Amino acid sequence: MGGSATIALDQVPSTLNDHTLAGDNASTKAVDSAILPQVFQVGPGGTPVLDTSVVLSAELVGVDPQTVVYQINPRAVWSDGVPITVDDFTYAWGSQRGGTDDIDGSPDSVASTLGYRDIVSVTGSNNGRTVTVVFRTPFGDWASLFADLLPAHVAERVGWNDGFDAFDPAVLVSGGPWIVTSWTPGSEIVLGRNPHWWGEGPHLDRVVVNAAANSTNTTQALREGNMDVAYSSMFDSVDLAQLASLSELATSESLGTRMLQLVFNTRRAPLDDVDVRQGIAHAIDRAGVVTTLVQRLNSSIWEDNNHFFANVQPQYGDDGAGYVYADSATADRLLAQAGLVADPDGTWTDHGSPVTLELAWAVDDPWSALVEPALAAQLTEAGFDVNAVPVTEAQLTGSILPAGNFDLAIAPIDASTYPSQTSQYFTSSTAVTGPAQDENWSGFTDPRFDSLVTQAAQQLGSNLSGPLYHQADQQLWTDMSTLPLFAEPSLLVTSAWIGGVDQATGPLGPLFSADHWFRLVASHSKSSGS
Repeated sequence: MGGSATIALDQVPSTLNDHTLAGDNASTKAVDSAILPQVFQVGPGGTPVLDTSVVLSAELVGVDPQTVVYQINPRAVWSDGVPITVDDFTYAWGSQRGGTDDIDGSPDSVASTLGYRDIVSVTGSNNGRTVTVVFRTPFGDWASLFADLLPAHVAERVGWNDGFDAFDPAVLVSGGPWIVTSWTPGSEIVLGRNPHWWGEGPHLDRVVVNAAANSTNTTQALREGNMDVAYSSMFDSVDLAQLASLSELATSESLGTRMLQLVFNTRRAPLDDVDVRQGIAHAIDRAGVVTTLVQRLNSSIWEDNNHFFANVQPQYGDDGAGYVYADSATADRLLAQAGLVADPDGTWTDHGSPVTLELAWAVDDPWSALVEPALAAQLTEAGFDVNAVPVTEAQLTGSILPAGNFDLAIAPIDASTYPSQTSQYFTSSTAVTGPAQDENWSGFTDPRFDSLVTQAAQQLGSNLSGPLYHQADQQLWTDMSTLPLFAEPSLLVTSAWIGGVDQATGPLGPLFSADHWFRLVASHSKSSGS
């Protein structure tokens, strides 16, 4: 069919290795899913589906030790003609198991060693097309492994950490239906058809990915036909009303898996006392925040009562009883039990000094910006001095949260299809190998919780792991390292001249369906290239 489409995402990748700390974000993963081979893809339904264009089968063939055998499609090749083989699996394991060095001797930057650190061997047979993976320790979420495989024959030459940080056609070889034809990191990336793709090819000739600088510019670009698809968290209530009124645009809102949580810094007094954390949580009216603020914009949103799963996910279970509405009597009792004293004005004091809570939040996340004033007001009403600290999301998640420079923070976490991945937000550093421990922003440490999620991760079946994750979530409500708020909705906007865009976006966003996009009336779009 041909033609071109332009999409706006929150950001354009600055690296195309999404397994590094720098590349561990939604936009990079979305782009990589179009150009790098997958074993399992998580589509709009939230369930892992085997990508048989790359791997014909992936089977658990033994449990003692756990052994998984992958049969690579004999037609699967990198765009430079090199076959996709066991070498690519071995390289992924070698770089992500932890404690390894890059070609220049610097440590490999690894977003997570989860699962890879449990593998004892990766071997090949059948000319490298059969891959046998043996685990030292069972890992139930083994389907999450070997996503977005890098070309080993290239990576071994250019390096893991920054070898995929610039446009070089000899480096950015593709194992998917799309190939990178141009790229200005952080600004724009253009995908074209991979001429060596062995599966069903895309309908369009190219897809241009731009960064959504702000909602106003993105809305204007959509109205003027310079943008065909937008998937951004930057749209606010004004944008939603404007976009919905335009007949040439279609908007689709759905509950997402990005959950806002109120994070407690458990390393700072008086928040190092669980009674204080529980007391603050009981002072917050989560239902009131959702119904009076959030549901005015999206009626399907309600408070999230699970730390591991957003309430749109099939594994979701409601464990937040007692924390839906504010309970000032319980809050006061717990705070006094922790040793805080209310002065004559009703302000809580600790050893005679008023308790001031620094509340950090991201000004460029409209959902955080929407609820922050209400949460601050509720905390003030409960007797605390509140110092709001507005920062960008990059500052919040990149430095403030990892360094522990906050008391409370409104921060997002991504609820994964694989609960072992989500558990890393709460697992202590003693139970985690590698940089993933930086995601435990609260500093929460409890060996009982670590033991529960470790046991759960080792179960080779959701019927066995589910009850353990349920127990772990119940403990998180007791220890109150974070208070879940709600799952942010995702907003997809498409022009009237583009078809085939899956409205149920899933964790990878609309790029998941880019193979199926097509132009309805190419001449109506300035981005069509026709």
